[in-house]
Amino acid sequence: MKTIERLTRNAWFEIGLQLLAAEGEKALTIDRLCQTAERTKGSFYHHFKSHDEFVTALLAYWQFEYTNRIIARVEQLEDLSDRRRELDRLAASVDSRLERAIRRWSGVDERVQLTLKQVDEQRIQYLAKLICELGQSDEETAHELAVIEYAAFVGFQQLFPEAESQWIERLIHRVTQLISSGK
Repeated sequence: MKTIERLTRNAWFEIGLQLLAAEGEKALTIDRLCQTAERTKGSFYHHFKSHDEFVTALLAYWQFEYTNRIIARVEQLEDLSDRRRELDRLAASVDSRLERAIRRWSGVDERVQLTLKQVDEQRIQYLAKLICELGQSDEETAHELAVIEYAAFVGFQQLFPEAESQWIERLIHRVTQLISSGK
């Protein structure tokens, strides 16, 4: 008899994020998660006490993987220009289906709305910090420029859901150039 490997919490989160991106938040039922994972509810409950606990942990995982981890990777680079390019590359590679699904979900779930607000603020603050470090402007102006750039990035994800990451990266770079030249 073949032994089935136990899923980790992170594996459950990855399954949840894939379902969310492909089918929306209504697909995040325990039954659907277990069906997709080919595991029993007992396996799910081994890691999570409830669906609510799963959702809360899933949101924390999304924030960590798609914001904190990206910032940490960028911060490892010493050269500020390299940081900027890497941030643009990593941002462009984020699954826009998932980002759009999170934004839609935030309209019907306060927990998601609060997490999304934290993520948006964290991303904008980091971008403003990077703009300041590059010597492009004072803190107030850097924050305003970061808001404009981030709004453009979110807009690209919304308007061009099927766009390739290289194209999004080029557009982000163009926005960066405009912002840099307009100090």
